[in-house]
Amino acid sequence: PTENTVVATSAEIHPEEGSLSIGRAIANTRVYILGEGNQVQPEGVAGELCVAGRGLARGYLNREDETAKRFVADPFVPGERMYRTGDLVKWTGGGIEYIGRIDQQVKVRGYRIELSEIEVQLAQLSEVQDAAVTAVKDKGGNTAIAAYVTPESADIEALKSALKETLPDYMIPAFWVTLNELPVTANGKVDRKALPEPDIEAGSGEYKAPTTDMEELLAGIWQDVLGMSEVGVTDNFFSLGGDSIKGIQMASRLNQHGWKLEMKDLFQHPTIEALTQYVERAEGKQADQGPVEGEVILTPIQRWFFEKNFTNKHHWNQSVMLHAAKGFDPERVEKTLQALIEHHDALR
Repeated sequence: PTENTVVATSAEIHPEEGSLSIGRAIANTRVYILGEGNQVQPEGVAGELCVAGRGLARGYLNREDETAKRFVADPFVPGERMYRTGDLVKWTGGGIEYIGRIDQQVKVRGYRIELSEIEVQLAQLSEVQDAAVTAVKDKGGNTAIAAYVTPESADIEALKSALKETLPDYMIPAFWVTLNELPVTANGKVDRKALPEPDIEAGSGEYKAPTTDMEELLAGIWQDVLGMSEVGVTDNFFSLGGDSIKGIQMASRLNQHGWKLEMKDLFQHPTIEALTQYVERAEGKQADQGPVEGEVILTPIQRWFFEKNFTNKHHWNQSVMLHAAKGFDPERVEKTLQALIEHHDALR
């Protein structure tokens, strides 16, 4: 990076090696690969490349805010500074391997994703001339992946099928846009700000109506849980704003109709069309809900607590702060907590 004069790392390039290393730090230069909390990342684990040493610039001219953001205190050498490059890299046996930009790292459905990895896989498909991948907000306000590919005649369904051979389901783009060519900046890079917004309402395909009783039942439950007026059997649960909590709500309502569904199946097959074969008839057993009398064995955390033999056991506590804009009704909260205590015998 220019912020470290001309060169920060160097390496000899050997064409027979599979990956391209950007080498190791040159003399009088220090490089760190850091994760959250400035923790040094072990070999093979991605982190941000930070550069320090004699070649470091003083900052950006007349840009104090940006200087303070990028040029920070070196956590390992008192009194020195380092530059946060924003580049995502990892240590390998041959040096440092460049992965992509930190701002191309997003979290989708609980998984941390490098958008550049999806771009690489798309670019390797023979049907694709050029590709770009960005993060967008779906109907539910959740982060989703959008893919932009050329040419405009690209077969989206074929591209999806091809990607599923190399990428997990949560990395398959939820929204697709085909273009004659990608917009580029003056220096030839993809101009991500100029990419058109995907049609969030239309999603990634046309509406396909339910045709079986089970599809009708699931569509009705999804509409209720997701707050939508219409759900097709090829719509993706998570692209429509679903998450793990809404998934549990959906499974609970399905159970009320005498059917059961494993959460892992929803994550692996997030469309009604693919999910129906994993719905099973609930056995309908009713567990005794009365209070348990007599001795109840300790839970693992309780056993751990007593084994520690704390000097002042009553000082130990676990708490959570709950907030509601309109406040709480103390009597209802107390009744709710009492019901929980009565239902879960271990709490007593």
